Amino acid sequence: MNLKYIHHSGFLLKMDNCNIIFDYFKGEVEELDKKKRLYVFCSHAHPDHFNENIFNMFRNYDDVFFILSDDIKPSDSENAKLAYYVAPNKKYNIGDINIETFESTDEGVAFLIEVENKVVYHAGDLNWWTWVGFESEEEFDIMTDRFKREIEKIKNKNIDLAMVPLDPRQGERYDWGLSYFLEMTNTKNIVPMHLWNKYNIIDDFVKAHKDLAEKSNIIKTDETVNDGIDI
Repeated sequence: MNLKYIHHSGFLLKMDNCNIIFDYFKGEVEELDKKKRLYVFCSHAHPDHFNENIFNMFRNYDDVFFILSDDIKPSDSENAKLAYYVAPNKKYNIGDINIETFESTDEGVAFLIEVENKVVYHAGDLNWWTWVGFESEEEFDIMTDRFKREIEKIKNKNIDLAMVPLDPRQGERYDWGLSYFLEMTNTKNIVPMHLWNKYNIIDDFVKAHKDLAEKSNIIKTDETVNDGIDI
């Protein structure tokens, strides 16, 4: 499989028999084979994860599935009819892929997908969102419990590729969510996302977590990697 970073939390994953787009909201998407099955995933309605223009961009593909978190409400009724809506903590079979969803600690869902004998995870905004100086002890405890409860559901899961937030806005806690995810799962390849264009933070993470970097292939990518990365 080949992974191409689009922007922020948006990716194009090219498989042998299908293409998958995650959380597109802006950026260039290469011309794809319109006869090849296409899945378009959107984890939640926040404007840095969902752009209703996806329907105009991809509706003319011969075999396309729009898979949206059920908090997303397209403004155009015709667009709304094109989508499959998924709720947290459910399992679905759509097209020829299996999907399991998890409840985000922000809005919407995270996706665990079985496709062509591979397991792929896209976190959306499921992350350990804590902020020094901006939360009470109770809020910290609630967030921590929510995040760990969801990750516990995939404890020791073998994952071929994961896309997980690494958000520099969290300051000294920027790495908590990604570190915990790697500690709890068996992930071969992981791509940090939601970086707000601060791509060097991936280098900081690798330097700070050499043990995790030995366990998993931590992929650094940005919008200059035009050909994508073979995984």
